[in-house]
Amino acid sequence: MVDHLINFVHLLAAAMWIGGAIFTKIVLAPALSKIDQQQSGIVQGIVAKRFSIVAWTCIVLLIITGLLKTPAAMLFDVSSETGIFLTIKIISVIGVLIVGLTIGLKVVPAMRKNMPKPGEKPTAEFVKYSGQLDRLALINTILGVLIILWASFLW
Repeated sequence: MVDHLINFVHLLAAAMWIGGAIFTKIVLAPALSKIDQQQSGIVQGIVAKRFSIVAWTCIVLLIITGLLKTPAAMLFDVSSETGIFLTIKIISVIGVLIVGLTIGLKVVPAMRKNMPKPGEKPTAEFVKYSGQLDRLALINTILGVLIILWASFLW
């Protein structure tokens, strides 16, 4: 029963994290490009703050449940096909962590520092960091989809 609960939490966290990232890239971002830039910025800020909490919670749950699901002997064991896919998945997760920390500790604070005041146009610095955020979020989304792909080889 505990194994089923661990699997459920793992799958739910993956669905929430990757689903949220995909929704943001293919639904929310295009929709926001159709409204006033100032209003779009406000909505982006609210969504980013909320999704950041959800995403990091899901990533922590994924790491914990992933470690609980994985026999210690299989960690970084490349002597089998399963071990190779698990190792690639773990490396991809490390990539997600690095990109996520870059977003949270560098890009978002820089965007907040350079955020235009109401009625002002965005500065070149703000636009630069906004572009970085878009690219890094896309990288994390792609890595997330790849993690699901690698996981599908483990079943």
